[in-house]
Amino acid sequence: MCKLRVADALIGRICHVCYRKIRFDSLPEPQRVQEWLVAVPERFIKSDLSHLKDGLKELLCKDTDTGILLWGEPGVGKSYALCALAKDLIAKGHIVKRVNYELLCLQLRDTFKPTAKHSEWDVVEPLINCDKLIIEDIGTTRSIDSKESDFSLRTLLVLIDMRIEHCRPTYISTNKSVENLAKSFDSRIGDRLRTYTIIKIAGESKRT
Repeated sequence: MCKLRVADALIGRICHVCYRKIRFDSLPEPQRVQEWLVAVPERFIKSDLSHLKDGLKELLCKDTDTGILLWGEPGVGKSYALCALAKDLIAKGHIVKRVNYELLCLQLRDTFKPTAKHSEWDVVEPLINCDKLIIEDIGTTRSIDSKESDFSLRTLLVLIDMRIEHCRPTYISTNKSVENLAKSFDSRIGDRLRTYTIIKIAGESKRT
């Protein structure tokens, strides 16, 4: 249990993480699956940390107040690993959000339309304030030699900066090394990502 729960137990209060964990533990399996589906797609709903190599599992589960960056070739299991982590974090009571980076950028661009019903802040705020954020496929739609747009740079910089400032971990998957991400975005992104735990996943594509 967290320190806040131990401290507040005497006056009958617990933190939201402990409360959600107790609630999750009381749910029957079908309802647990529904809780996971909020952040985990159906394709990965059976993912589990126990299926990962011990070294990878240990690194993913390590406490961090910045984040973890998984990188490697397409199909080596980055999304599977992060979905397994998401399930574990949800079961422990954390509020977890998971987004595909390019889809997030599309959602934000939609807020620029005159008929839009939501603002940029409406889209970004839940991602800034959730306990744990998973961002999939950063920089994968651009080749190594191509630069990201100013809009894409601003979006990623705001998310990373705000979450680092508030010690809220972010978990990222990408096909690029930190050095190549710094080239695609800029050195500010590279500097911030170097504070993360960086994990390279190697191996053959599991999609073939």
